[in-house]
Amino acid sequence: MDFSTWTNAAFAAVAVFGLVLFGLSLLALRRAPSPRMGLVASGFLVVALQGIVIGVLLFAGGASPDLLLFLSAVFEVVLLVVLFAATLVR
Repeated sequence: MDFSTWTNAAFAAVAVFGLVLFGLSLLALRRAPSPRMGLVASGFLVVALQGIVIGVLLFAGGASPDLLLFLSAVFEVVLLVVLFAATLVR
């Protein structure tokens, strides 16, 4: 069974869902401007960028699995740092 089609679809769905959540968080930021909401919005943007970058590399087909795993881990660390900063902001 070939999982590449399912993997591509999953990362495309992550990118679209992340972009939708980013847009919704920007709307919420306009209604209740706070630094915490801005950090949450940037966290959703990181998720969207991860889906886009990994998805493009999967569709291009030239990236090694090691590179994809490394990039995915880097995006996850950035997301964790942004969300941790959001918990510290008052």
